[in-house]
Amino acid sequence: MGFLDKAKVLADQAMAKADEAMNSATTGAGSSKQADAYLRDLGVLAYLESTGRPPADLAEQRQRCLTALGQLEAQGPLNLAMGSLAPPPPGAAGAPPPGAAAAPPPPGAAAPPPAPGSVAPPPPPGQVAAPPAPGTVAPPPPPGSVAPPPPPAGS
Repeated sequence: MGFLDKAKVLADQAMAKADEAMNSATTGAGSSKQADAYLRDLGVLAYLESTGRPPADLAEQRQRCLTALGQLEAQGPLNLAMGSLAPPPPGAAGAPPPGAAAAPPPPGAAAPPPAPGSVAPPPPPGQVAAPPAPGTVAPPPPPGSVAPPPPPAGS
């Protein structure tokens, strides 16, 4: 068997595997579309109920959707990701959602150190500022807070 004959056999095998993969992918896509329809129906039912307009057969419709979703989930996992939310940026898996307030530190905990390059806030009235850490340079005083040096004598 020549080189071209071997290449043709390998190409035919690859095509057969690709066809098989496409058939299994489209079969799964049908159940995904069905699940999306049932999940949307559940959302509509929840919305109607929360706005005071539940259908007369709310319990039956909800149970119908839940039963169908249970059967579809038995065939394989469902995509239950929220579609209306933007995905979190990479590396921010534990980040709080936008607009969420950070949890206050427990009582008696020290305040976190300032970020590098930032200026520490002034001390509360009546307290003396702590001296800078050894090896650091204190920032210059704000303009107008220190009297200018006297002019040279004899001018």
